[in-house]
Amino acid sequence: MVNFKTVYVITMWSGGKPAKKWKSFELPRLLPQGTGVEFVCSETKLRVQVIGTISVEEYESGKEDFEMGLYKELAENKYSERETLKSPDNVEKLF
Repeated sequence: MVNFKTVYVITMWSGGKPAKKWKSFELPRLLPQGTGVEFVCSETKLRVQVIGTISVEEYESGKEDFEMGLYKELAENKYSERETLKSPDNVEKLF
Protein backbone atom coordinates (compact mmCIF):
# COMPACT_ATOMS: atom_id res chain seq x y z
CA MET A 1 0.00 0.00 0.00
CA VAL A 2 1.30 3.43 -0.95
CA ASN A 3 1.37 6.17 1.67
CA PHE A 4 -0.24 9.27 0.23
CA LYS A 5 0.85 12.73 1.24
CA THR A 6 -0.22 16.13 0.04
CA VAL A 7 1.80 17.54 -2.83
CA TYR A 8 1.49 21.04 -4.24
CA VAL A 9 2.26 21.73 -7.90
CA ILE A 10 3.20 25.35 -8.55
CA THR A 11 2.96 26.42 -12.20
CA MET A 12 4.37 29.62 -13.69
CA TRP A 13 2.38 30.73 -16.74
CA SER A 14 3.56 32.70 -19.78
CA GLY A 15 1.37 33.60 -22.72
CA GLY A 16 -1.45 31.40 -21.42
CA LYS A 17 0.78 28.30 -21.41
CA PRO A 18 2.60 26.60 -18.52
CA ALA A 19 6.24 27.73 -18.59
CA LYS A 20 7.71 26.00 -15.51
CA LYS A 21 6.41 23.62 -12.84
CA TRP A 22 7.69 22.89 -9.34
CA LYS A 23 6.60 20.37 -6.71
CA SER A 24 6.45 21.11 -2.97
CA PHE A 25 5.35 19.07 0.05
CA GLU A 26 4.38 22.16 2.04
CA LEU A 27 1.72 24.74 1.26
CA PRO A 28 3.26 27.72 -0.59
CA ARG A 29 3.11 31.00 1.30
CA LEU A 30 1.88 34.21 -0.29
CA LEU A 31 4.64 36.83 -0.57
CA PRO A 32 4.13 40.05 1.45
CA GLN A 33 3.59 42.07 -1.75
CA GLY A 34 0.84 39.63 -2.79
CA THR A 35 2.38 39.15 -6.24
CA GLY A 36 3.72 35.62 -5.86
CA VAL A 37 4.45 32.69 -3.57
CA GLU A 38 7.39 31.17 -1.70
CA PHE A 39 7.94 27.43 -1.21
CA VAL A 40 10.60 24.75 -0.84
CA CYS A 41 11.10 22.75 -4.03
CA SER A 42 10.86 19.03 -3.25
CA GLU A 43 13.46 18.09 -5.88
CA THR A 44 16.23 20.58 -5.06
CA LYS A 45 15.30 21.35 -1.41
CA LEU A 46 15.89 25.04 -2.23
CA ARG A 47 13.57 27.88 -1.21
CA VAL A 48 11.96 29.37 -4.33
CA GLN A 49 10.10 32.64 -4.80
CA VAL A 50 7.92 32.91 -7.89
CA ILE A 51 6.45 36.26 -8.87
CA GLY A 52 3.91 36.73 -11.64
CA THR A 53 1.09 34.68 -13.08
CA ILE A 54 1.09 31.41 -11.15
CA SER A 55 -1.27 28.66 -10.06
CA VAL A 56 -1.07 26.26 -7.14
CA GLU A 57 -2.74 22.84 -7.33
CA GLU A 58 -3.07 20.37 -4.48
CA TYR A 59 -2.79 16.62 -5.09
CA GLU A 60 -2.31 13.41 -3.20
CA SER A 61 1.21 12.20 -3.99
CA GLY A 62 0.20 9.08 -5.93
CA LYS A 63 -2.12 10.94 -8.30
CA GLU A 64 0.30 13.83 -8.84
CA ASP A 65 3.23 11.51 -9.52
CA PHE A 66 1.16 9.62 -12.05
CA GLU A 67 0.01 12.79 -13.82
CA MET A 68 3.51 14.32 -13.88
CA GLY A 69 5.06 11.06 -15.14
CA LEU A 70 7.40 10.83 -12.14
CA TYR A 71 6.26 7.46 -10.85
CA LYS A 72 9.01 5.58 -12.71
CA GLU A 73 8.56 2.24 -11.01
CA LEU A 74 4.95 2.03 -12.13
CA ALA A 75 5.81 3.25 -15.62
CA GLU A 76 8.65 0.76 -16.05
CA ASN A 77 6.53 -2.15 -14.88
CA LYS A 78 3.59 -1.18 -17.07
CA TYR A 79 5.65 -0.22 -20.14
CA SER A 80 5.92 -3.74 -21.47
CA GLU A 81 2.19 -4.29 -20.90
CA ARG A 82 1.37 -1.14 -22.89
CA GLU A 83 3.47 -2.28 -25.83
CA THR A 84 1.51 -5.51 -26.11
CA LEU A 85 -1.88 -3.77 -26.07
CA LYS A 86 -3.27 -2.66 -29.42
CA SER A 87 -4.29 1.02 -29.49
CA PRO A 88 -7.56 2.09 -31.08
CA ASP A 89 -7.18 3.50 -34.61
CA ASN A 90 -8.08 7.05 -33.51
CA VAL A 91 -5.46 7.27 -30.71
CA GLU A 92 -1.86 8.31 -31.34
CA LYS A 93 0.86 7.00 -29.00
CA LEU A 94 2.76 9.90 -27.37
CA PHE A 95 5.62 7.94 -25.83
